[in-house]
Amino acid sequence: MNIKGFGFPVRWVAIWTVTFGITLSSSFPARAADHIVKIVSDYENLRMVFEPKYLKIEPGDQVVWVNEANEEHNVMTFPDGFPEGASAFQSPIMTKAGERFSHRFEVAGTYEYHCLPHLPMGMHGLIVVGQPSEHDEFHKPTTAEIEAYRKLMLEWFDEDDTEMLEREDRAAAPDS
Repeated sequence: MNIKGFGFPVRWVAIWTVTFGITLSSSFPARAADHIVKIVSDYENLRMVFEPKYLKIEPGDQVVWVNEANEEHNVMTFPDGFPEGASAFQSPIMTKAGERFSHRFEVAGTYEYHCLPHLPMGMHGLIVVGQPSEHDEFHKPTTAEIEAYRKLMLEWFDEDDTEMLEREDRAAAPDS
């Protein structure tokens, strides 16, 4: 049977369509996914958390963090909390509900991140892109990166707070 006006047998058109369709669809990469992480200020339970705290994604995927309350939050990697060959990321301070920050993850590995203003409350999260990083595959921060991170921390927590915590740690330590 021929398709009217073209002179091609129907079975050849079907074979050509299936073959071309498979070739065409396999030549395009899978579409990257978007993932949402909520930045939650849980006043009732006195917690600040990322939901979900752990996320498994694929290279090329994007994560969008959404501030759920009118509370100061940010999202940033630890200085040594991302794979070698990847870049650190840091959002601006978000203060209003609905504010967003996004980051596209191109390099496979493990990313450890936190909210600096609420780090003492344990506000941190983990993203694994593809396969997790091995111990020796994490970024090794330079002295300048460590100094910059310390400076950021001191913007939120002054040296008096740090000295007080150190004194409390020494007081709680057993006598040697």
